[in-house]
Amino acid sequence: MPGTTVWQATAPDRAAETGGEDRTGGHGGTGDLGGTGDLGGTGDLGGTGDLGGTGSPEFVLWLADAAGRAPAANAGPDLLRVRAVVIATGATEITVPFPGWDLPGVTTAGAAQALLKAHGVVAGHRVLVAGSGPLLLPAATALAVAGARVLAVLEANPAGPAAARAAALAPFTEKVAEAAGYAKVLARHRVPVLTGRAVTACHGAGRVQRATISRLTRDWHPMPGPGREVAVDAVHTSFGFCPALDLPRLLGCADVPQPGRPAAAVWHDGDLATSVPGVFAAGETTGVAGADVAELEGYIAGAAAARFLGRIAAVTFGKRTARVRAGLTRTRRFARVLDDLYPFQTGWLDWPAPDTVTCRCEEVPWSAIGEAVAGGARDVRAVKGVTRCGMGYCQGRVCGPVLQQAVATAAGRSLTEVGDLQSRPVVTPVTLAAIAASGWPT
Repeated sequence: MPGTTVWQATAPDRAAETGGEDRTGGHGGTGDLGGTGDLGGTGDLGGTGDLGGTGSPEFVLWLADAAGRAPAANAGPDLLRVRAVVIATGATEITVPFPGWDLPGVTTAGAAQALLKAHGVVAGHRVLVAGSGPLLLPAATALAVAGARVLAVLEANPAGPAAARAAALAPFTEKVAEAAGYAKVLARHRVPVLTGRAVTACHGAGRVQRATISRLTRDWHPMPGPGREVAVDAVHTSFGFCPALDLPRLLGCADVPQPGRPAAAVWHDGDLATSVPGVFAAGETTGVAGADVAELEGYIAGAAAARFLGRIAAVTFGKRTARVRAGLTRTRRFARVLDDLYPFQTGWLDWPAPDTVTCRCEEVPWSAIGEAVAGGARDVRAVKGVTRCGMGYCQGRVCGPVLQQAVATAAGRSLTEVGDLQSRPVVTPVTLAAIAASGWPT
């Protein structure tokens, strides 16, 4: 890589701003991973910015260029030029639209967790936790312990044969024990865990007051009938995560689709090197697999970057990462088991009404997507241009995955063929003054 140039600007409190779950860190790297920790972390990254090897939490990256286009004369205090970089940009939570999902009090499960962890606050006192995936149990457990009345945990996928599930999870005794711990706490708080069900509508004046619970087919189509309404003051939903690819794509990194999901992940080799020399990736960026995988990948990617820079020898690299790789193989295997247990089905496409808001930033109704496809828009970018879906403040981070699925289904094309909204010229909202001051070529 000729050199990577990245621009950063003073960052707001992103967790407070978005109310979302932090999927980008949480591990201090203090565990014994088989090495001394000396990877040459002197802070000298070979350019105009000195990060000291500790990161720069008061700044947020907003632009990057693998070709290093910015001339040295423009190198101010906010310009970093590096010869190697490890991308660990995390993931965004996948939500699906349904009538009333934009009411106050309806949030993602990750947002509920973040609010509780950061401020000790619950969003409501009569709560439903719904969606699909392993996040639902810890989220519901934390809310129940904090004093919320969790009415139920609703998992959209069916339970499946108990014997097959037990056999799949049997090798991972520590994870089974963790899940049993959540189940024990939920049972103590009298919280039922119901499978094959979902919140398919929310109702209320000014905020959510009632939720409709529907039974689902295996593919998540609502079964015939009106569903059951329950009184609530908060609903938290989550349907998995979508790796954040805006920065990797700015750097030219190749990515690969995630089978059966409106998501893609950065391609990497066994050393976490991407398709761009000098760029490495770790964590959810390489595929959503949980904190254990992210920590181990982070160690290997960091060591690989140090080897790339000549800070450690190849023999040292091999020795230090051997035990980490063994653990990584096992944790990735568990992640694949979870993928099989919690597939992302397409029956949710029946949940929205024609007037259900799909893009909350631009207030685009569900019907506009089908009309755009019927009018000749055959991919996500074309539908975006016609409807403005994905043009708002979040730049498609919320509506992008569901838009991709909706367009693919309506157009009769694959998820890969219709594309996505993951490519963004500017990674995060930034002032025009910061752009002008950067001297970045246009």
